[in-house]
Amino acid sequence: KRLRSITSLGLRNLTVSEFNFTVHFTLHRNEKTVAFYTSELAENQRSPEWSYLKFPPTTQCLQDFLMRVWITSKENSRLFLEYDVHLDDSLIPDEQKDDSQRSNNTLWLEMFGYQFTDNESMLEIQKNVQFTDTASTTIDKKSKRISLVKSYNKLSILRMMNVIDAIRSENRSSTQCLERLQTFVDVHQDHLSKIKERESRRLRVESLRQQLQSQLIVYEQRFNSYQERQKLFEERKNQLEHNLYQLIHQHEQIDFYINHLNQSKCTLHDLIQVINFRQKNIVHEIYHYIYPIIGDDNDEYSIANVKLPQAEDKTYQTSMTREREKEVEAAIGYCAHFVFIISQFMQIPLRFPIEFYGTSPIKIYDYSLQSGEFALYPSYDMNTFQYGLYLLNRDIGQLMYHCRVGTRPTDYRKTLKNLKDLLEQYFTITNNTNNHRRNGTMVFKLSDKCFKACVQKPGSTLSSSEQKCISQCSDRYMEAWNVVSRSYADRIKREQHRH
Repeated sequence: KRLRSITSLGLRNLTVSEFNFTVHFTLHRNEKTVAFYTSELAENQRSPEWSYLKFPPTTQCLQDFLMRVWITSKENSRLFLEYDVHLDDSLIPDEQKDDSQRSNNTLWLEMFGYQFTDNESMLEIQKNVQFTDTASTTIDKKSKRISLVKSYNKLSILRMMNVIDAIRSENRSSTQCLERLQTFVDVHQDHLSKIKERESRRLRVESLRQQLQSQLIVYEQRFNSYQERQKLFEERKNQLEHNLYQLIHQHEQIDFYINHLNQSKCTLHDLIQVINFRQKNIVHEIYHYIYPIIGDDNDEYSIANVKLPQAEDKTYQTSMTREREKEVEAAIGYCAHFVFIISQFMQIPLRFPIEFYGTSPIKIYDYSLQSGEFALYPSYDMNTFQYGLYLLNRDIGQLMYHCRVGTRPTDYRKTLKNLKDLLEQYFTITNNTNNHRRNGTMVFKLSDKCFKACVQKPGSTLSSSEQKCISQCSDRYMEAWNVVSRSYADRIKREQHRH
């Protein structure tokens, strides 16, 4: 019996003189300690009851404790009763006492479903208790202290004997039932083993089913992830196929552009050859019809039937007549003009530039000198003229070096001889240039037809529409020319095979 076993408690027949009062109790370990539990207040009840008691965990195992009952009214608060409770003693159940035996100010406890109260032998101990009311006044009152002691009687002993007999009979019946059960187990051992084996198989099947279910879930997750990856692969494959198609299309376009560029390159190469041929043809015609250079047996040369002495000739060292000066000036002018035309056609910047403005005096420049302007006529200053003639010979040597004409070293003093060698070795048109002649004929016809069709009003420059028209006309003419050339070549081959 412990304090935690008490489920409810109460008091009976309190002899309280007040009409309006409240009752509560406190529990103490002993007389000198403070209360470890204080109950709720019960108003105007002479037989109060308290249930659902919740004691502190540290005091639930107490067997002996002190209980004090307090009466509180408007005037004061006083200690009414004090009990020494010993739970380890055998208390008398409350139903064993009739109503006549119940006295005033009695305590009852409920434990294990039974109510217990004090026995008939009560020890009344009077004790002076001091307490303080709401007005802080001290009042002396007498308190009743009751001790619950051991109590045995015939009825309780008979009841305990009946309980012991019932326990023994129940024990015997349990033993008999156990023996019958053991006999049944021994008889049906095989059947039980089969049942056990079947149960174990059932458990095994259940575990396998659960394992299979878990693996199925895992496989479903893997399958879903595989489906997602497959979907991503398909999308990537479609994207790659689309990119491949675009690359193939771009490759075809690039091939088309390359073929077009190759055709344009071939056409440009042919045009360059035609232009070179035309330039050589023009220079050759100028050489034959405008500025012919003729040499005699005395190693003297003339240009356009005007004789020009060599640079080391004594003519330049003595005074010349007016007619001789005019003749030398004209020959030098023809030679300088011809050199200027050749450099412009070949797009070669001369090291010593020539300034040619028609009837005005021809000048040549050497920018390495401070006064680098030299006139190419002897009547101005003979020294200046001789240095200008030297610079003109150097320009002719530059053209010969560029065209890889002449021997090494070259005598730059022979002006007309060097110029004649350059013209005859580089600009001469032989009989083996039929292709160039055909190309030249093509250029002439192309220029004639396209310029007549596109340039309605000739001017100093071509407009954008005229340039576009000439470009398109040239392309169409070249395509037609190539078709005709291939057809003509195929026809010649067929004629050769036939013969």
